[in-house]
Amino acid sequence: MIFKSIHYNYNKCFVRLINLVIVLIVLASCTHDKQSLPINTSPIAQSPIVPIDTTSLNFFILSDWGFNGFIDQRRVKWEMNKIAKVIKLSYILTCGDNFQDVGVTSVNDPLWQLNYVSVYNDSSLLVPWYPALGNHDYMSNPDAQVEYSAINTYWNMPARYYSYVKQVDSNTYARYIVLDTYDLITKYQSLADTTKFDTITQYVWLKNILSDLKEKWIFVYGHHPMFSASLVHGDTKELKIMVKPLFDTYNVDFYICGHDHDFEHARESNRGTDYIVTGTGGTVRPIGYDDKTIFSLSALGFTYISLTTDKAKLYFITADNKVGYSYVRIK
Repeated sequence: MIFKSIHYNYNKCFVRLINLVIVLIVLASCTHDKQSLPINTSPIAQSPIVPIDTTSLNFFILSDWGFNGFIDQRRVKWEMNKIAKVIKLSYILTCGDNFQDVGVTSVNDPLWQLNYVSVYNDSSLLVPWYPALGNHDYMSNPDAQVEYSAINTYWNMPARYYSYVKQVDSNTYARYIVLDTYDLITKYQSLADTTKFDTITQYVWLKNILSDLKEKWIFVYGHHPMFSASLVHGDTKELKIMVKPLFDTYNVDFYICGHDHDFEHARESNRGTDYIVTGTGGTVRPIGYDDKTIFSLSALGFTYISLTTDKAKLYFITADNKVGYSYVRIK
């Protein structure tokens, strides 16, 4: 256990050293002032989404995206910018691993500039962001991402797990529940400060919210998959044991996550929860299929949802200017 801890800390420090070298090289040529950073421009290409009814509630979901501003991360951002320009984008959700590979140390960490501020600074993307935490975010100081909400106007993370409501139209509301899935998974507890783990508290909190919902649409999101046919990580047993029965009882519409770097749509039954994996914000991995897989794709990109009173239209948008997949849930 001592050797495991030393090895883990050595790797963590080595990765952070490499990241900081990259930060210093990049920041040497630009200012830290957000307002004076240049606006990134997209390659000229026509959007795969035609302008739609802007009275719908439109939002993006991005996961596993914080790769120091490298080109694949920016390719996804360019596509986000193009789509955002032809719709009325309301906000952006993230499903964690906001900072690869070892998170941020504080609200003043240079990675905020390199990974976030200097990348997603197009005017179309300056909307509220509602992040979740991933396992890589826990490798430094996850609370720094909570504290950053007081620093940046667009970053909204009031706690490690939280909930909020959005209005779809005059009579319809959507509930969003953000899980800290790291807190729910046994294997991580030997690698972190276990005094900060409150698995039972989070479970009770989730059950209480779900049992008293008044909103029509229910979205739950977090980092780890409930179901995944990926060849790398796959299903998360703790979520299937603890959380899935709540989804079934309270009729959750969508569970959205990352962790596996692919696009997936899975479902256990025709009328059950739709399980979405969208961990393609900066890199991709091989895909797989199983008996719950409806669709699977290995491609850079993000997920776009357009919500109305009775329909949730979901699109997997790839960084090569295509709609990789579309789906409509009717309610």
